[in-house]
This record gives sequence, structure tokens and C-alpha cells, in this order.
Amino acid sequence: MKWWQNLDAKGENKFYDSVTGKLLFVAPKGRSFEDFLKESKEHGWPSFRDEECVHENIRVLKDGEAVSLNGTHLGHNLPDSNGNRYCINLVSIAGNPENTGKL
Repeated sequence: MKWWQNLDAKGENKFYDSVTGKLLFVAPKGRSFEDFLKESKEHGWPSFRDEECVHENIRVLKDGEAVSLNGTHLGHNLPDSNGNRYCINLVSIAGNPENTGKL
């Protein structure tokens, strides 16, 4: 199954820290699934917006690197004309929820 095919009943996909299993992103929010998928495919990796971030589990360093609060490298915040765009390395996120424990 591809990462964009795991939608829940709301049409959203949950993305977790691949190391700790903590929830990092829920997408799409504030845009259509088609817009989320188009932007992600255009850039070659999942691209999230502020409203799709679980901010209590993510931080952005001064150089723009996005990391989980536990230190997992996620990717980078590369703002564009629409605001913050979190370009996340697919190997840094998983479909594994927090309650299943570490991978």
C-alpha cells in the first residue's frame, strides 16, 4: 500500500514518528486530498502545512530542519507563498501509531 492510500473515515491520513510512534501529521486539513497529493508528488515527498502538524510533537530548528521532540530528523520547513511547508522524508514517518510502541 502506498502512503497516500491509508485514509481514515474522515479522508485523513495519520503519520507517525518512525522511531517513537508519536503522531506528527494528520493530512489533509484545510485543503483537499487532491491538493495535498498534488503538492506532495510535485516535490517528491510528503509536504505538510501548519494545520496538518501536531505541533506538540514537532519542532523546527533555526536552520529550518524539522525534528520530532525526541530528535528524529523529519525533513525541513521550506516556506513558500502559501506559508510554512514541511517537506518530510518518507523514511522518517510511519503508519505505526503511538500505542504500538517503538519500531
